[in-house]
Amino acid sequence: MNLTDKEKRMLDGVLGTGPQSAMRLLVTLGEIYEARRMIPVSSCHVGGRSYLISGEENIEWMTDLFQGGARFQVFTSTNPCSVDFEQWQKMGLPEKLVLNQRRTDEPYLKMGAIPLGSCLPYQLGNLPLPGTHFAWGGSAGATFVNSAFGARGNREGSPSVIAAAIAGVTPEFGLHLKENRYGKVLVDLSGLDHSSLTLSDYSAIGSYVGRTLVDKTPVVVGLPETFSQDQIRFLISPMPTAGAISLCHLAGITPEAPTVEVALGGEKPLDKISVGPKELRSSYEKLTTTNKEDVDLVCFGCPHCSITQIREIASLLEGKKIHENTRLWVATSGHLKDIAQRMGFVKIIEKAGGLLATDLCVAPGAPFHLVEGVKTVATNSARGAYFIPGACSVEVIFGDTKDCIQAAIGGKWRRSR
Repeated sequence: MNLTDKEKRMLDGVLGTGPQSAMRLLVTLGEIYEARRMIPVSSCHVGGRSYLISGEENIEWMTDLFQGGARFQVFTSTNPCSVDFEQWQKMGLPEKLVLNQRRTDEPYLKMGAIPLGSCLPYQLGNLPLPGTHFAWGGSAGATFVNSAFGARGNREGSPSVIAAAIAGVTPEFGLHLKENRYGKVLVDLSGLDHSSLTLSDYSAIGSYVGRTLVDKTPVVVGLPETFSQDQIRFLISPMPTAGAISLCHLAGITPEAPTVEVALGGEKPLDKISVGPKELRSSYEKLTTTNKEDVDLVCFGCPHCSITQIREIASLLEGKKIHENTRLWVATSGHLKDIAQRMGFVKIIEKAGGLLATDLCVAPGAPFHLVEGVKTVATNSARGAYFIPGACSVEVIFGDTKDCIQAAIGGKWRRSR
């Protein structure tokens, strides 16, 4: 690889053992993918912050980096973790997990991370601009930023994100290169009645697309003229779980896809698929792992809930009560919880018997298996439904937001459609 003088100095250990370890990791990664050089990154986001995911090895490695002089050189934010530090006792989480999570967070904070505690960093100040390069862990956020904003980044693991944050650079390969960002398969959604589709429906569509295309970049057509950020998030976030898609062109929305022709780079698509009601139903069926009716926990927030989602949940709960045998957790960032508090939504959710949780991951880093009595979880997220059974060894029901709220109130699952 062609390294700058500063990069060579880091690699040689002149700037300390911490930066040296980071540069060694990046150079090795670059050599594996035949990158010719490093490129500056403007934004980093740590995905594997949860102690349940990263464990003791990460604490040891991060401590070594810090003691070796490593500090974050670019804006670096943090993902959710496995606990709500203010409500963990109400949630029935073990104190040992809380203490271990604080130990995990300590070196991140010392090195300069911004503790956003959310998988929505782009709503909270960490917003890469079109054409700039980023290194993000957490596939939902990285795929969204690639697709909705036109910033450039690969699907990263936490070690390479941390190394990029320390060195300020990342190897130039994959989706950092323009020639690798063109769409390959046309995905037609014009056969659907978008006026009746919910966020969960778009989530189910995204899961189907990811499962079908695997790793081929889609170009989506047939979307409604008005398509909200929440709809984009729910459509895109399941794609890298059911498959390995890290970029999805939404024709007329994605900066790199003003037209289908531009999104495809002037080439013909390798294939074309259509998604209709049949494909939509297949995702609901595939992602639901149980026929049981009893629901122990209803969770929202994969990715974290926006203020619009929190408002909808509060409106559905107003004047209602959560069933005595069921829990309701709504996960969001601390910043958005403050806003929800001022708007009265927190009071409505708590009066109904639910919790608006912060810092908490409700999918890959979820602690459901550590909560007594939780064996079946209902969620409105295809991404969450994909992760929860493997991460927590519990059954999952994937359904619409309204059905999830009804399950929280009645204690049993009743699908409305």
